Amino acid sequence: MVEQKSISIVSSSNEAFVPHLATLFLSLLTTKQPHTTFHFYVIDDNISLRSKFLLNRTVGEYNARISYVTIDPAEFSGAVESDRIPQTAYYRISIPNLLKETKRAIYMDCDMITLEDIEALWKVDLGDQLLGAVEDAGFHNRLEKMGIESETDLYFNSGLMVMDLEKWREQGITEQVLAFIENNPEKLRFHDQDALNAILHDRWLELDPRWNAQTYMMLQEKEHPTIQGQLKWDEARENPAVIHFCGHAKPWNADSDHPFREQYFDIREKTFFPVEKETKLL
Repeated sequence: MVEQKSISIVSSSNEAFVPHLATLFLSLLTTKQPHTTFHFYVIDDNISLRSKFLLNRTVGEYNARISYVTIDPAEFSGAVESDRIPQTAYYRISIPNLLKETKRAIYMDCDMITLEDIEALWKVDLGDQLLGAVEDAGFHNRLEKMGIESETDLYFNSGLMVMDLEKWREQGITEQVLAFIENNPEKLRFHDQDALNAILHDRWLELDPRWNAQTYMMLQEKEHPTIQGQLKWDEARENPAVIHFCGHAKPWNADSDHPFREQYFDIREKTFFPVEKETKLL
């Protein structure tokens, strides 16, 4: 008998991003092994009942389930926001406390699609580290600019995180990150990502970039500062496992030139959130 596996995926969404969330979920479900099940946790930022109904229908035929969890927005009332990064983005910080009975979870941003089975990522050995993530492709020297003393200058992208929730709870990581946000608002150029890195520097496992193939890398807008790193980028660009439409090149934007734009539309058309033709053809 094949061992039954259940993978916990957490995302945060408001009403506007539900179609993209459905696209992410369907990409995960259509690339999984038959014996694998998914439990999706959606941090619910005022998602309508209609959207929840359609999202549930999207995943229903794949033996997956969705749990909607809520958070007190007042907890993040002082958080720095921008046009591109709403308050919702901060909610991932509270995942360990929201999922108190869950030992491990993969957090994923809504602007992602998966191209292959994510089970290998779920099973990654974190050792003593608190999470697994991919180095941010922007190379903004954020730790130095925030005045954070660290052993390395590695700075991760928080769009995908394999989280050891038990260790987070034991070490009070959520509370430490929230305290940093409250005490250092002027340092948070990249919002929750800066705060997470400020607390978790040197305590995370670097994953292969193909698990979070970011726009800078896919559009070759940046060069990796090391030869070895650039080789990994080249390999990831040729064979990405998770596409992250971070930054400006959202596939649903008219000016997007992302090489995986059509793959996004191919998946989304199979959800219950159809795309207006004029949007796709612009």
